[in-house]
Amino acid sequence: MREQMGFRYGAAAAFALMTLFTGCDSKAGAQKPLPDNKDRIAVVATAWGPPVGYSAAYNDSIYDRAVMGDRAASPDEPCTEWYLGSDPYRTEFGRIPYALAWKVKGLERLWDGYGIYRLSPDGKTYISALDGAVTVAVEDVADATVTPVKDMPATGSSRRFFFHEDPRNGADHLAGFYKINLPNGIHDLKEMALMYALRTAGMMGDDIDAPPVKEKMQADMGAYLSNYVADIFGDAVDLRYGNYAAIPGMTQTLEDVVVEFASEGFEKLLVVRETTDHNSVVADGWSRNHTLKALCQAGFGYSDEDVALKLVRQVGRTPEYNQMLVMNLDKHLKVLPKGSNVSILYATHGQPWPGSNPERGPMSAGWQRVKDVTHENAYLNYLSFKKYALAAFDEKFGGDYRLNFNKSGGVGGPDSRTNALFGAGMVYGKSTGDPDDPLRFATIRSALETAIRVDNADEVVIVLSHWVSNTADTALIIREVNDLPLNSIAELKDGIFSITWCERYSEARQYDQIRSTDGSCPQDYTRIQMTEAFNGVAEGFFSGYAGRIRGGIERFGVLPALDIEIAGRGLITKLGGGVAEITDGPLAGAKLVVQPDPRPLEPEGNEWKNRFRPDTAPDPNTGPTAVRPINDFVVMEDYLDSAKDDFTALIGTQGKSDPETPLPKHKRAASPTVYFGPYRTLFNAPATITLPYDRSRVTDARKLRPYIYNDFTGNYDPVFSVPAGRPVRVNEESATVSFDVQVLGNFVLAPGN
Repeated sequence: MREQMGFRYGAAAAFALMTLFTGCDSKAGAQKPLPDNKDRIAVVATAWGPPVGYSAAYNDSIYDRAVMGDRAASPDEPCTEWYLGSDPYRTEFGRIPYALAWKVKGLERLWDGYGIYRLSPDGKTYISALDGAVTVAVEDVADATVTPVKDMPATGSSRRFFFHEDPRNGADHLAGFYKINLPNGIHDLKEMALMYALRTAGMMGDDIDAPPVKEKMQADMGAYLSNYVADIFGDAVDLRYGNYAAIPGMTQTLEDVVVEFASEGFEKLLVVRETTDHNSVVADGWSRNHTLKALCQAGFGYSDEDVALKLVRQVGRTPEYNQMLVMNLDKHLKVLPKGSNVSILYATHGQPWPGSNPERGPMSAGWQRVKDVTHENAYLNYLSFKKYALAAFDEKFGGDYRLNFNKSGGVGGPDSRTNALFGAGMVYGKSTGDPDDPLRFATIRSALETAIRVDNADEVVIVLSHWVSNTADTALIIREVNDLPLNSIAELKDGIFSITWCERYSEARQYDQIRSTDGSCPQDYTRIQMTEAFNGVAEGFFSGYAGRIRGGIERFGVLPALDIEIAGRGLITKLGGGVAEITDGPLAGAKLVVQPDPRPLEPEGNEWKNRFRPDTAPDPNTGPTAVRPINDFVVMEDYLDSAKDDFTALIGTQGKSDPETPLPKHKRAASPTVYFGPYRTLFNAPATITLPYDRSRVTDARKLRPYIYNDFTGNYDPVFSVPAGRPVRVNEESATVSFDVQVLGNFVLAPGN
């Protein structure tokens, strides 16, 4: 058995050191690490890390690692304790049936049932697309089915792997490739992945012979975060970059950087991710498990006694995130006449529900979606943005438009998911739930159809929320999955990713679609606009992400050089919640109350076999214990969790917004500005903050309202109500105001507008 060695050098040190190299993603200009790094914090910023342009090596690696993952060769194989599924079918991810990813005796045709080839110049030989040494004579395939790859049907549970001609111009980006229904000893999924990658490159206008380059937003974000961490934490923190797959010669993998830090003696590790939604597949399957796997396989320890590992899982729901979405929406509302009725369709990534059966032997897929928190977190991000958008644009709050966030046909209240224009972009059909389940998830297309055909919307703006930057995901995949129009290659090359088009439904699932070149639509058509991702507000995204990273570092007990004075602390646990409170001094009365986990056995204890099945199913399961997706947040018990981790809550003051600039004061402040941390800590079930106010500054305490500082804008945003939260409570006897939140930061009280 592997010896538990912590972060100390041991027999595997030579192996670990061999894995190290200086990659372009390392912190620019970083000095040599201090001789003793055990008290310093290692931050690994990770992401999918795709290049701009075509990289066969990257595409092959990301498919291997993200779709198939590794497998456990035996029940007691070291470094596989967190693999998914049941022996002998345990894999890292469990996202696809085992027999599709790995050869199983008797089911070999599932692994290799066909081959994909090019035809030789002389027309006599088919040559494998993946391995030029694998050939078959044309005369030997006379009885086999030979199909141009462009005619292969879309595959995958999300219907996202397309091969057909380019709908913009009819171009066949896979011309010359053929599928032959004869096994060729090559994994079918790898052949399919190559075709998918080549088509994607063609659809995006990439030159597959040109060297790939780093995506600009990712490169800019790396520089921003390096400078930010260096400015406010100095030598206490070292931030480096390691992606889920590497671009050869340009970037490193997450595992490379983790082992690099370990070999240098770091014992405190923070792995951070820029996704806007807490996606368990990513947060656990990648950020956490691949970190532990890398440490284990390199001979370093990986238990809590060996390494203090913490995660930053998402950046959504913060003031900075909401403001970015508001700014993206603003660009599209400005082209509309004032007073327009506008339906806002919020688009997120989505995950299959309830997922695949994890107990089907070789056909099992171990990842149990019913244990995932992705859906809840994504929807809470939407509800948070909704309050910002209404305050910024709706006539009821002094704006110029009448915004609509709802559609008909759902169940629950006005803020319920099934009544909301809330759609998944990357899943389709049965992947969204049983067709007879009233709580099934909507896709972008199904939500759009309801808005247009049923609710007669004149104007629709689709707001992209999940995707950090403009990539093939937003420019191509979500559009083909949902039958939305594509920007031209010329537009994509010019950085134009937003789009306007017109639709008119004649009956269910039957519609006409017209690409609008001037922004107008014919009579009886609905005008639809879709935003781009966050490229146009990149500084805001960097700012919000940096705040989340700052909070992650603060969880280790290290505070930034922002003139922070801590007046009180309190232990918070994921299961039991907790309290932090100040009882004396200038901040007396300041308090944070975090609720216990409302459902301590969910979703972790959910089982796929207990999923909801409607009365129309062969084996209905509609009782109160049936596992359902979250639909509405009316009471605290509707939440799946509260705090996401155990941590020490902090209460105090922050004097500066950066090391050189004082933190701005609210012009009408009726209380001190109080820092609650760790910074930008997120909750699901509402936490309660109490602030003391200065009676000498208040004429009517009932008009006091809470505000939170926004790092991106430098202003104080109103603290809007949160689902299942209570209204602002004023206690004139104690001169305090209490309010509910889902994010921490710098808060102040002031008279409401």
